[in-house]
Amino acid sequence: MRILAALPVLTLAPAMLMADDWPQWLGPNRDGVYHEQNVVEALPADGLPVKWRQPAKTGYAGPAVAGGKVYLFEYEITEGELAYQAGTPDKLEGLERVRCLSADTGEELWKHEYPCRYSVSYGGGPRCTP
Repeated sequence: MRILAALPVLTLAPAMLMADDWPQWLGPNRDGVYHEQNVVEALPADGLPVKWRQPAKTGYAGPAVAGGKVYLFEYEITEGELAYQAGTPDKLEGLERVRCLSADTGEELWKHEYPCRYSVSYGGGPRCTP
């Protein structure tokens, strides 16, 4: 009988440990509000411990986090340079790429890339969250 009483707790416990997903720009409701409970009020003076690192190329898109995965949208320049001057179009050749990483380990699970030319005056790189 005790096992049956504990069953709901055991099946719901993993869900209670999961943080909110951040599946799109500004979060689930696009309001920039994080709805998780028990958020720290102040960070330690020496910062938070780093869980993992993963280099990323240029772009303006924020990561999306959902279902234990992190999705990144980036641009790798293969030819040309960023002008960093308003009104001066960049002439860039490169690869746009979407990558899926494990939220637990940072390991790359898959990626898809394709050739993409940029010739705009406000810098190269994807501008939307996957």
